[in-house]
Amino acid sequence: MADEIHTHGQGHNSAHTHEHHHDFAQANKAFFDHHAHEAHHPDALKLREKNVRAMLRAYPQLFDEERTTVLDYACGVGLLSQALCPHVKSIVGVDISQASVDQYNAQASNQGLEPEEMRAVCGELTGAPGELDGARFDLVVCCASYHHFPSIEETTRILATFLKPGGSLLVADIRAAPDGRELFKPSHHHIVPHKHGLSEDAVRAAFEGAGLEDFEMRDAFRAKMSATGQETQWFVARGVKPAQSE
Repeated sequence: MADEIHTHGQGHNSAHTHEHHHDFAQANKAFFDHHAHEAHHPDALKLREKNVRAMLRAYPQLFDEERTTVLDYACGVGLLSQALCPHVKSIVGVDISQASVDQYNAQASNQGLEPEEMRAVCGELTGAPGELDGARFDLVVCCASYHHFPSIEETTRILATFLKPGGSLLVADIRAAPDGRELFKPSHHHIVPHKHGLSEDAVRAAFEGAGLEDFEMRDAFRAKMSATGQETQWFVARGVKPAQSE
């Protein structure tokens, strides 16, 4: 499923593997600029619903329609944002694909949502001062995209800077298989550096290295890859920014 229905992930150029000369960011940008019109595939919508249910079920206290501000990183055309919008006060999406961002904002407008409620911007966050006008969020979510980032340590460090003290980072993605097999088909390896999925040890190290506390990684659901037929285990991971931060 996920190897055909990537959620418009962004990449960074800091891969510390044999693929370190490959620019995953530009490869993902080109791929999702080209495929943005396909994002509402039924399989993508099913995957979105499963991930949203998993997040709401595991952490209902994080979602308050009167107060919760959300950053949806690698938001794609807004499938996750659309589903979370009724449960939060506002959502800002960020994606490297302009075509995806354009669809995101058009859909939000068609739903009658004001930019203050749901909007997306095109770019690749670096954590530099002043990004997103200095906004900080109660919740940062990243769904089905961590496997696109060469360095999940760097990505997590950046996302943690956008959390308010006491805020949470939620990541939903595919757990590495116990036998270590490749989960993504070769034709997508140019946009997926983590073709084996993500291990709990790797995700924990990324979260804790970014200064996040109370890490946990829960199994969420199983889903079949539409392109390969492989069964995959999805997870939701959470980390909390210390309340005394900043």
